[in-house]
Amino acid sequence: MIGLYFVTCLAANPAHCVTRTYFFDEAVQTPIQCLRLAQPAMAGWQNDHEHERWRIERFACGHPPRDPGSNI
Repeated sequence: MIGLYFVTCLAANPAHCVTRTYFFDEAVQTPIQCLRLAQPAMAGWQNDHEHERWRIERFACGHPPRDPGSNI
């Protein structure tokens, strides 16, 4: 399953970062499809009032990282 993996950091403390995962409602089978849907998905996540303290630093589309501690 192709998903969107993105790193968010606290605006007040940029050293505190969290890797987040987003799976699309529709069937996404290629990284290109994921990239086409990634920006609106991250914008929706960012605009949610619950997440206003977080900044999106980087993202990647693909399969889940093999190692949960892997960098994106």
